[in-house]
Amino acid sequence: MRWWVFILLPFHLFAQETYDNCVDIPVQHYQVDYDADKEYYWYISGPGTNGLFAQVTGDVNVLSVYWPDSIGTYIISVATIRFSCLGDTSYHEVIVEECDYAQLFFPNSFTPNGDNHNEVYQIKGRAASEIEYMAIYNRWGQRIVESDKNIAWDGKNCQPGVYLVNIFVRNNRYIRTITLIR
Repeated sequence: MRWWVFILLPFHLFAQETYDNCVDIPVQHYQVDYDADKEYYWYISGPGTNGLFAQVTGDVNVLSVYWPDSIGTYIISVATIRFSCLGDTSYHEVIVEECDYAQLFFPNSFTPNGDNHNEVYQIKGRAASEIEYMAIYNRWGQRIVESDKNIAWDGKNCQPGVYLVNIFVRNNRYIRTITLIR
């Protein structure tokens, strides 16, 4: 026979949240039930927080947190005091994980035809500025562009068709195809 025991504490949240640092984490709001006879004390611990205390009194029972993009485990706790006695304490865990891939966007085609739309090929994304090597090859394997950083390729003097882009970023190699359309 299995028994399930539920303890209801003032936190009405999931027990854990997990984010990654691939994108900025939006502000998160944490709230507990309000009781006029209690004082609320919030505490956040984790990498680089140095123990942040925030007393929440009156009718304000919400804590807003801008989570950093640094990886680690953060604990939010809220303790209540009523008539000078410690009451309920609730905990909530927030985990910020390392982005498991380099954030890159490889357009699959571009149209350098003079209409001022989609005129150049350029890799975009959060890790695009970290590109260590970039080369573009034609269908016969001839290197037509080479750089030690991310560059915009205008396709000048190149025929319409499929090309190959080869890049290195964070010791990872990425190979994608590009279609040049006139």
